[in-house]
Amino acid sequence: MIELSEVLDAKILIVDDQQSNVVLLEELLKQEGYRYFMSTMNPMEVCSLHLEHHFDLILLDLEMPEMDGFQVMEGIKEIEQKSYSPVLVITAQPNHKLRALKSGAKDFISKPIEAVEFQTRVKNMLEVRLLYKKLEEMNVVLEDKVRERTAQLTASEARFKNFTELTSDWYWEQDDKGQFTTVSGPVFEMLGIASGEDSDFLPIERNELELANLKYNIANRRPFIDFVYTLQKANGKQQRLQVSGEPMFDGNCRFIGYRGVGVEITDQHYTYRRESNFRKAIDVIGAGVCLINCGTMAVVDVNERMCEFTGHSRTDLVKLLLADLITTGSEQISVVFDRVRIEQGGQQLSTDLKCADGSTRQVTIDFHGFNDDESWIAVASFSIH
Repeated sequence: MIELSEVLDAKILIVDDQQSNVVLLEELLKQEGYRYFMSTMNPMEVCSLHLEHHFDLILLDLEMPEMDGFQVMEGIKEIEQKSYSPVLVITAQPNHKLRALKSGAKDFISKPIEAVEFQTRVKNMLEVRLLYKKLEEMNVVLEDKVRERTAQLTASEARFKNFTELTSDWYWEQDDKGQFTTVSGPVFEMLGIASGEDSDFLPIERNELELANLKYNIANRRPFIDFVYTLQKANGKQQRLQVSGEPMFDGNCRFIGYRGVGVEITDQHYTYRRESNFRKAIDVIGAGVCLINCGTMAVVDVNERMCEFTGHSRTDLVKLLLADLITTGSEQISVVFDRVRIEQGGQQLSTDLKCADGSTRQVTIDFHGFNDDESWIAVASFSIH
């Protein structure tokens, strides 16, 4: 919505080769309360003046020597290629009106000028012109936000790919026909679905019941988490694989395939690798992460981001209690942990984080929990305000 004050502050240019007409139009604008207007009797100056002042309305006489109003409008169109034309023509020739509109004028006023009609048409045209300018400004802001969001999504996708590579042996994507479109790591060799030079790595047997369950999930477009199945290598050793996947859909909710990750869980090397990769993964997460024993409130482990937030080393942090790190008291923390045990997550706490230099930082903590050998562990994710 355009306010009246915005209309009265609009920039207006009067273009007429007759001094008496210029005086008349200026007087009509003054009576209505317009505060910013100027005039020229030289049509050759119009385009340069418009480039300098960016007028919201140009009151243009069509019949002028040397350069008529139609020629002026051609120059204005070059300046206002993507905007709403600011030209309102003034003419005593009825047959000029249609030609003027086709040449880029948005409205016209007939001579002799009638005050009420003039003031009404000027106000209406300014409102439309100002609305178009606001829309253009909003589009620029929107485009900036789209570019910013696109950059964020690109960065998020890169972090997601990095995370999956760190926490798994392979990452894969399939199209809607089940064909692999993206792979990272030894997918084909470990799944035993393609031949390779190292025949010792190829399976000769698979558990058909487990495989049938996996295919059932995929056929019904269902996600599957930590699905374990068995392959057997040519040397007789069994190989246990754990796979997780989720269906992908486009903006029209059309199924376009699956994506997922997998790990081998057969020997100690892969167990150690998963733990090591998980450590690397949580260290690249933007939030600070603490693992806390719900019973003792002791800090069990932290990621690098938490060290950056507090100024403490990891060695120092694992010697502390959660109450040593935040301003919230132990009694309230205990209540939160009780809820974590019951609901296994979904708890949130706003508080202040105590830093090594004695300062504090406002944070929001999201809590989730899991049972580790009969001890409840809270996963606390710290976000700085």
